[in-house]
Amino acid sequence: MIISAIFLLTQCGVMRESIQPVNRELVGVEGLIERCQGGDTIRSILISKAEAILTFDDERYEVTLTLYSKRDSIIYLSAVNSGFEILRASVKQDSIWVINRLDKIVYRAPLKRKYGYQYPVDFKDLQNLICSCYLCNDLDLARDDRINSVVFEFDEKRIKKRIALNRIGLDLRIFEFYHQETHKYLMGERREDSFKIYSNFMISEFEIVARGGSRSFNRDIDIKMDVNPRKYSFTELR
Repeated sequence: MIISAIFLLTQCGVMRESIQPVNRELVGVEGLIERCQGGDTIRSILISKAEAILTFDDERYEVTLTLYSKRDSIIYLSAVNSGFEILRASVKQDSIWVINRLDKIVYRAPLKRKYGYQYPVDFKDLQNLICSCYLCNDLDLARDDRINSVVFEFDEKRIKKRIALNRIGLDLRIFEFYHQETHKYLMGERREDSFKIYSNFMISEFEIVARGGSRSFNRDIDIKMDVNPRKYSFTELR
């Protein structure tokens, strides 16, 4: 599921600058509680000009990514290669849209399936990965291992859901979403100066490694997911 690439861009340490000045590193659950003070004032996050290597369908692309998240409303992604947009995607509370501009295909799927097994993630899971400010409503689930990580576990029936932040600095460290019956997954891990995501969820297997990008808060942008129906084919995923 290509929309998952948005998670690679999260460097939520910038949140401390937007909420309140901090001259020291925040540590553990106590540090996360401190960061969350005023976090409800963040209604949207825009990350632009992040560099990434995107691999799917056995092809490799160097892309520039733009991510926009409007709290509890929409998550939007655009991937551009050499000035040409190759991918555009959006997630709402009830649906996912992915526009593959290379093959002229639009994929649409309900985020909650009527029949069969559910996907390994829902809208809240995806939003939680964008920035630690979205985890502030779930502080009662935070577990401090006192060594490396602050861990959140959101397990559901047949689905393992885990998000871990670095205990010092509280940057996203790893996340794992895995469906034990379908073996569909979405996973990510921090590297030295980048973040790697890999998944076989929704459309095809993909991998992406991203770094950098500029961030701004509480901006409104115009999101367009329309295409010319004479030039694109539509695939409904149920």
